Amino acid sequence: MTIKFKNIKMYFGDKDLFTIDHLTIPQGSRVGIIGDNGSGKTTLFSIIKGDCQPNEGTVNCSDRVASIEQLIDSEDTASGGEQTRKRIQEALKGVSGILLADEPTNHLDKNGINYLEKKLKRYAGTLLVISHNRSFLNKTVNKILAIENSQVKIYEGNYDDYLKQKKIEEAEYQRSYENYQHEKQQLMRAVGVVKDKSRQTRKTPKRMGNSEARLHKMGDQRAKKNLDNRAKIMETRLSKLNKVEKPVEKKKLVIPFSSAQPLHANYLLAADHYNLVIGQKELLKNSSFKLETGSKTALLGVNGSGKTTLMKEILHRGQGISFARGVNLGYFSQSFETLDDEMTIFDSVCESSPYGEQEVRDLLAHMQFRNESVFKKIGVLSGGERSKAAISRLLLSKYNLLLLDEPTNHLDIASIKVLEEALSAYQGTVLFISHDETFIENVATDKWMITDRKIQTEQDKNRISEKEEQVKQQKLLLETRKTTILGRLISADQTEKLKLEAEFQEVLQEIKVLNND
Repeated sequence: MTIKFKNIKMYFGDKDLFTIDHLTIPQGSRVGIIGDNGSGKTTLFSIIKGDCQPNEGTVNCSDRVASIEQLIDSEDTASGGEQTRKRIQEALKGVSGILLADEPTNHLDKNGINYLEKKLKRYAGTLLVISHNRSFLNKTVNKILAIENSQVKIYEGNYDDYLKQKKIEEAEYQRSYENYQHEKQQLMRAVGVVKDKSRQTRKTPKRMGNSEARLHKMGDQRAKKNLDNRAKIMETRLSKLNKVEKPVEKKKLVIPFSSAQPLHANYLLAADHYNLVIGQKELLKNSSFKLETGSKTALLGVNGSGKTTLMKEILHRGQGISFARGVNLGYFSQSFETLDDEMTIFDSVCESSPYGEQEVRDLLAHMQFRNESVFKKIGVLSGGERSKAAISRLLLSKYNLLLLDEPTNHLDIASIKVLEEALSAYQGTVLFISHDETFIENVATDKWMITDRKIQTEQDKNRISEKEEQVKQQKLLLETRKTTILGRLISADQTEKLKLEAEFQEVLQEIKVLNND
């Protein structure tokens, strides 16, 4: 069943959410919905489901609608990931022509996201999904519906295709702006030249008789009138030029260290043969790790592997973990406990910052808090805005090691990109938990993977791969030796057979040892 929007206008009070003149989503489409926090993505879903009506216009959608909601029941004993999996199964169980998924990857680990991707690929109906996970969008959708500046526009292809089309649009807009500026400057210069000529015609040359002066004046008046008319025509053309606003220029973000932050140790923290047990559950056993100074390290692993527990042990400087002298820890969690609802964004960041007002304003502007919005109180902010305020506070504090637990949750794609740039500009060390593949690839300089109750690094994986290759080559040589011995046994005399059989047993024993390793 197709979904048809006609003359839709949606607003709350004096705030315009979005306008849709005419839009048809064909049956079987797989559409990713993107837009800033508060742009109206979830409201669009509510209109399709019939839970709310647009202020103006109509939506034609008569097929059965199923949905995967993003809200998690805090009273449910199941984890967020388990609740999300259950909702996915329930939504796909019935017969449905349209499936709406609102941030379905929230709370899912990599295995959970892979599971969801497979389920959605098999879904035969029309899919609309709101997501900030760019890798997930690339794998699951063939159209992008973007809500930008209260306008809704469809782009063909996945998220990467959308980015390419946006890049072309931005280049075309830049050319339009340059053409507008060029034509405007030409007209302004031409008007200036004509007006200068008009002013000069008023002057009568010296040593001229009265009759000559009168004739000169009459000629000047006609010439002046012609020049003034030309100037007016050009000014009219100038006023009727289609104004093109200057494209927003991104200012490169720099977050310099304060005098209290630099550390000269190679590693900020380390543990050797470390064990981590919670209740009856052994999360880490005999594990060793080192966090390199200045690194941006992703802490990865399936739900329940102990990522958040380990991060909290580091935060509380748990037994068995050693720290370099001067390490100052800052922590970001989804509860935003570092924020005071009664403070403004600006005051909250300044409160713990050794930096000046300009540095604070620069970072907040980069985090999309511009002009008077920096004076909004924390208590009125959305979840995404609170995340950005809390992270801004951390980045401009005296900390030199930041622990970030799922910092991209609640953030729209534009805000995640801003966060990527901010963390890349940050000169301190970062250990973060995330399941967003694109965010990890754009930020992480190192990766820790919790596997089989051990923390495995990229270097560990490389060493394991090298060892596996060596073992493979050893086995190949031993198998060749074994084959050669068997061939020689056929024609050997009794004395040589005894030697060859002993050698054959040695080869079998070596192969057995390698297989057991």
